[in-house]
Amino acid sequence: MRRRGFIGLLGGTVTWPLLAKAQQRSRLPRVVYFAPVDIPAQTDATRKLLAELGYVEGRNIRLEFRNAAGNVDALPALAQELVREGDIDVIVAISTPAALAAHKATQTIPIVAFAAVDPVASGLADSLARPGRNVTGIAVFSEETTVKRVELMREVLPRAVHLGTVTTKVSSGAQSLMPVLETGRKLGFEIEQINIDDPTAIAKILSPGALARFDGLVFVPDVVLSSHMAEVIKMVGLSNKPAIFASPEWVANGGLISLGPDFSDATRHLISQLDRVLKGAKPGDLPFERPTKFDLRINLRIANALGIELPPTVLARADEVIE
Repeated sequence: MRRRGFIGLLGGTVTWPLLAKAQQRSRLPRVVYFAPVDIPAQTDATRKLLAELGYVEGRNIRLEFRNAAGNVDALPALAQELVREGDIDVIVAISTPAALAAHKATQTIPIVAFAAVDPVASGLADSLARPGRNVTGIAVFSEETTVKRVELMREVLPRAVHLGTVTTKVSSGAQSLMPVLETGRKLGFEIEQINIDDPTAIAKILSPGALARFDGLVFVPDVVLSSHMAEVIKMVGLSNKPAIFASPEWVANGGLISLGPDFSDATRHLISQLDRVLKGAKPGDLPFERPTKFDLRINLRIANALGIELPPTVLARADEVIE
């Protein structure tokens, strides 16, 4: 072999491994945030919490946000499309329907889920302590906190009879409201479920005429309802009906009362689990976590406008009272 050809060949044997290593270094882990609807506040929180853990978009992580634009029925097809694309390191699934759709589409890509209901009962995990599959995350058990909101409504409205529980396909299709109905009956309520299957019908379904027969409303945690928070609060205000919501943002924006898990703290734990999966942990080995912090907020201005005198025992338990 000629000397020039040998040097060229030798150079190639050195260059190709270097190129391969450079390509490996340039590939960033791809995380897809998968939800029924666009939630800007959640998106911002995700970016902020990841930044606190040292993740910078374009430098050491790729973030993508996909949603079904409020059409929960489209989640399975969207999940299958994501899996066909490939090159996904972790799917962050927000809501039980999104987690179920993602899990049905793939049993190999790690999924970190924010689930509203029992992940064992819904088929996402073998157990809370050891999920055993490709899914882990945060389990809110929202039916339990919805029961607490019904109990609180009895304290706030001691003579109320007809109560409405407000859901969409995200919450009504993913959780059992039987404990809520049973609690309502024991407390002397007649409970009727108000389903908002189409978010464009919020103004009609929550119109003053439609809500006239109710003494009060109890809202379940629901990402679709949260994405239409301003419209929901406006319609509830026009109906002049007391309502209890699931998170403090509702009270800050004009709702009467909120009672539920501290979702900002739960989101922090969710991103912490994502971090562990990105660093090599298997979802099946990471226990599903349950929120440990709960929050009661009261908007006293709204209570006064509704002519409701809140019991001192309720006010004393509040984490914040907006005067």
